[in-house]
Amino acid sequence: MLWAIKDEVQFAAYLVLFLYSMVRGAAPERLLSGVLFAMLAFDKIHHALLGGSILWHHANLGHFVIDLLVMACTFVIALHANRVYPLWVAGVEIISVFGHIYRLGLEEINRFAYDMMVVMPSYIQLVAMTLGILFHTSRRRRLGSYPSWRHSWRPMPPAGASISPTF
Repeated sequence: MLWAIKDEVQFAAYLVLFLYSMVRGAAPERLLSGVLFAMLAFDKIHHALLGGSILWHHANLGHFVIDLLVMACTFVIALHANRVYPLWVAGVEIISVFGHIYRLGLEEINRFAYDMMVVMPSYIQLVAMTLGILFHTSRRRRLGSYPSWRHSWRPMPPAGASISPTF
């Protein structure tokens, strides 16, 4: 029974996560949950407009494009966010993208293996994002506000100041 409505349950879970992050999350949570919710929304739009899928070498090109865009967005967020869980969300997206690439290269790959490589990461991302936002809200409650973004660059020294190397 649950298997038949898994897509609707996943969509609802991502919607709740998105709405929760809009209320309780900071910028990284809002952006990341927005990207993940948009992933499912674009998938629904993609299937509604096309009435199915565009397959090339047995790989779903619509899902491949969506996964490439999600990977690009999650990587940018993960590299700049002052959190660990976005790295997990972005890292898992690599599995999905490479599942499509693998399918394009090897048409005779088992259909179940391909489906698991491109579908299962979204469930892992849902768990990682849920845990991440729960830990964020807990940390904010305990410690107060903290920076949302990493600042990996050093500020420029004042004009005329000598620069000494640090090792």
